[in-house]
Amino acid sequence: MSNFDLEQFLGKWYESERYFQFSEVAARCVVTDYAVAPNGKIYVSNEVTNRFTGVKRTISGNVDVPTHVSEGKMVVKYDTTPSTTSTLTILDTDYDNFAVIWSCSGLGPINTQSAWLMTRERIPDATTLQKAYGVLDQFKINRTFFVKTDQEGCAIAASDLNAALGIASTSTHVEQNAGVSKRTENMENSLKSVLNDEEINMEENTTPNEN
Repeated sequence: MSNFDLEQFLGKWYESERYFQFSEVAARCVVTDYAVAPNGKIYVSNEVTNRFTGVKRTISGNVDVPTHVSEGKMVVKYDTTPSTTSTLTILDTDYDNFAVIWSCSGLGPINTQSAWLMTRERIPDATTLQKAYGVLDQFKINRTFFVKTDQEGCAIAASDLNAALGIASTSTHVEQNAGVSKRTENMENSLKSVLNDEEINMEENTTPNEN
């Protein structure tokens, strides 16, 4: 991508779709947050929830931007053991709605491609997705192997790690499943009703009989 503006790209991105990878089969509610620290360094945090266990994990790292930042390439060094590095290429983005990211890594003659369709909204509209699909088609990236990332009913506070590190704040948004909230409210009301009945019974048992 030419004329890439890193500053506009910073912030929270939701993973809408991704190239199929066996290692990410259990991943849902994936959120990536890019933020800049007071010293000018750029950090990234990826939050992923396991669809089977419900456990959330955060993978953080720092971003090195090549001299020609306008080309849309970033080198991300993740704080993992062992440390891993990925070179990401922003194929296209409008900064406000979608971004299409591509990566290629390999060992010897074997190469592995990865691609992500990221959006600013957790659940993007059809127009946004169509624009992103157009970018994939433009770069002849086969959509057959793309899978949708489950973003329904997620409750994630993105950029917690960045905030803890004193990095420039980005929006934090906690979403709750409306159905779960309603069931919780009903359970609380039922519990209150049971407690009230118990109090009435106790009062009747302790009140002295009048002869």
